[in-house]
Amino acid sequence: MPGGQAGGGAARAPRRRAVLLPVVTAAAFGLVYALAVRTGAGQRWDAGSFSDVVVLHDAAGGFFRLLRDSLPLLLAVAVVPAGVAVAARAWRRLAAAAVVLAVSATGARVLRDHVLTRPDLGDNGYPQNSFPSGHVAVAAALCVAFVLLWPGGAGRAVVASWGTVAALSAVANVVTFAHRPADVVGSLLLVGTVAAATVQALRPDATPAVAVPWRSRGRPSDEPR
Repeated sequence: MPGGQAGGGAARAPRRRAVLLPVVTAAAFGLVYALAVRTGAGQRWDAGSFSDVVVLHDAAGGFFRLLRDSLPLLLAVAVVPAGVAVAARAWRRLAAAAVVLAVSATGARVLRDHVLTRPDLGDNGYPQNSFPSGHVAVAAALCVAFVLLWPGGAGRAVVASWGTVAALSAVANVVTFAHRPADVVGSLLLVGTVAAATVQALRPDATPAVAVPWRSRGRPSDEPR
């Protein structure tokens, strides 16, 4: 039927976009590396951008250093939603969160130290390759894990909040001069690629959200009289 065909096409459109998402983010990752790391102009812009954040560094460097060093706290806090997911037996969501974290952290380290190189194209900051940032990759992957495991399901406010945390982690690494801007952008794109591919492969969104323990017992008014 024409109506059925139209409905089926509309339903397949979001699926096609979701499949293309990791391809787009992976291509963007490669483009950032090619332009910012492999070209002289890109290296000059990347290293020169530190001068743009000197004001932030001088005004609130302590805050941004504290923000950058708070990763162990973020790891500790992640135990809570992981424990709730285990109690709720949300194995697919737990597996997706673990894959995103493990692949992002390992991938960033392997790419930076063993695969990607930084040619010497002039005096453009510290010479060693720092693309992508492992610190930002772990922080962003943890934020994705929080969204996947959020009890009761993560709404827009929760997604926006953890997205802000990931962005602040990236900014903190630049303001403290720990990483160049391209490094942190590359990390965010890497985590986005891994997360999008993992969601497509494991489909955690096709399973119910992690149950909220205090709701699973039911309210007193719901109990039989």
